[in-house]
Amino acid sequence: MTDARYCLLDTMQDLMSNYLLDECPDNVTWEDFDPDIDGLRSSVADLIDKHCRGTVSTAVVVTHLVEVEFFSGDDCFASAVYTIDASTTHGAEHHALSMSLDSIYNDPRIPDLSRAATARPVDDPDAPI
Repeated sequence: MTDARYCLLDTMQDLMSNYLLDECPDNVTWEDFDPDIDGLRSSVADLIDKHCRGTVSTAVVVTHLVEVEFFSGDDCFASAVYTIDASTTHGAEHHALSMSLDSIYNDPRIPDLSRAATARPVDDPDAPI
């Protein structure tokens, strides 16, 4: 029964992530594009984490360097690099975007503020960041 629950939660997480990846415009964060789906994704991720406590996880966690760029309109005015441990680059990017909400550059007074994240695994030195 628990395996079926985990499969269902994992499938839900994948479906919501794929929706956001496919539909969210560039330079718009998932929480800004569709806060309801992003909130559900976070809830499902919490349930997956709770379910996996005490069980062996099959996900391989990799350290990623994630560059978050801050835009005013089409102009990039700042960037920050975060080191994130995650099983996917998209998960690392999403986590870094969440962390960047606390950045001094995430100022609502900046006109047409948006953020974009680009992740690469630390063990892939040729990938651009």
